[in-house]
Amino acid sequence: MMLAVATIPPYGWSQALADLGQISPIATLTGFFLFAIVADLVIPITRRSGVVAMVAVVGLSYSLGTAVYRWLYATGDYAYQKMATGDNFALFFDILFCSLGILTVAISHSYLVKRGMREGEFHILILASIIGMMVLASATSLVTVFLGLELLSIALYIASGFARDDNRSQEAAAKYLLVGGFASAFVLYGMALVYGASGTTIIPDIAKQLANADLGNPLLILGVVLMGVGFAFKVSAAPFHMWTPDVYQGAPIPVTAFMSVGTKAAAFAMIVRVFAGGLPHLAPEWQALLAFVAATSMVVGNLMAITQTSLKRLLAYSGIAQAGYVLIGVIAGGKAGLAAVLYYLFVYMFMNFGAFAVVTLLAGPEGDRDRLSDLGGLYRRNLPMAVLMTIFMLSLAGFPPSVGFFGKLFLFTAGVSAGYTWLVVLAVLMSVVSVYYYVRVLIPVWTATRAEPLRASFSSTMAIALSGVFSVILGLYPTSLLIAAQLGANPFGP
Repeated sequence: MMLAVATIPPYGWSQALADLGQISPIATLTGFFLFAIVADLVIPITRRSGVVAMVAVVGLSYSLGTAVYRWLYATGDYAYQKMATGDNFALFFDILFCSLGILTVAISHSYLVKRGMREGEFHILILASIIGMMVLASATSLVTVFLGLELLSIALYIASGFARDDNRSQEAAAKYLLVGGFASAFVLYGMALVYGASGTTIIPDIAKQLANADLGNPLLILGVVLMGVGFAFKVSAAPFHMWTPDVYQGAPIPVTAFMSVGTKAAAFAMIVRVFAGGLPHLAPEWQALLAFVAATSMVVGNLMAITQTSLKRLLAYSGIAQAGYVLIGVIAGGKAGLAAVLYYLFVYMFMNFGAFAVVTLLAGPEGDRDRLSDLGGLYRRNLPMAVLMTIFMLSLAGFPPSVGFFGKLFLFTAGVSAGYTWLVVLAVLMSVVSVYYYVRVLIPVWTATRAEPLRASFSSTMAIALSGVFSVILGLYPTSLLIAAQLGANPFGP
């Protein structure tokens, strides 16, 4: 078919300001990101401690406030010739990413000081990756999707190897770089084929072009499959999960905590935008692919987690299984399915990040301590942290009335309504299996007799406590967040 030639309308200052307003949370954080780089360069090293962290927290807080304000007045208009949008879908993820960034900075300070790592560079990398995540969520063009994906990925490749004196960290960075580059190649090649079949890179326009196209075109189908494989790599879904346990174990714990939530949420935003927003006419094809990936992820993730003695690896396999659960909502589609996806990703931030944050407290100058036995006697060493760890594990397992229970309930209900009963039955069975290893984490917490105190900095305590509080409150009162998720469950633009 003939490729469409875009006609670019006149572009003046008023339009430029309007476009900037649509992506104001991204623009705000980018400004603070640049300021953080300058601050890290010009402030003497003897006076630099905590300065970049403060800039990062202020920038993330300001961007978070901007996203909340935009949420109240969102128009969903396109920006920059349909390259991006500031709709509720994007703003929901902006709020998630900025909240995650604040929590990450809060738990990182004492860890970085303890390990002798450069604070400024670390926080700059976190800001860069969050900007990439926000670009992904706002993208309405395949070009913008790929740019956001690479900005996110490159920053995290470097952050994974941030422990320069740890061979495991360097190995994690190398493995993540190789596998991530491989996945990006799949995504890019798939995008090229979809562009060739549709004649446009604008996601809503792809849907319009394919409405009257030959959907049996083998190159188009191949493009969808290649993008699906690349997205599965990014979301840590089986059978494309091989990198996840090794990278999670080798990376510094704050990086692992950040990656475990941020990359997953950004990848799901990308999947929903591209598949649900741009390829609704090919839904049977990508739903079949994602159903296979979801089933494989739930089985592999839960069964492999049973045998782990490293908490990092256990939570890595747990994350693989959790990706399978979330994919049920993507496959189900519609307002109910996508709202369940957004709801679960938001609450997953608190319960999964909180679990990793507790492990951060165990680290010493010599490195991370993430074996299950390292949690021994936590109830005697720091009782509040033992209680919070229990909340996080029970939430991840889906015990009622935890936030994880309602998250899975919404996902599974959407799956049954969409006719994927077999997938939901498998998910319920695998959720029962997961109870074993989540409870297994708690056994040393409440039974071992180690008594040396475990101290936590004020910022770490606040981050973990807030994660626990939201894990409880959003479980007891899930309605408000569900309504917000329903408002954000529209990735199709205006």
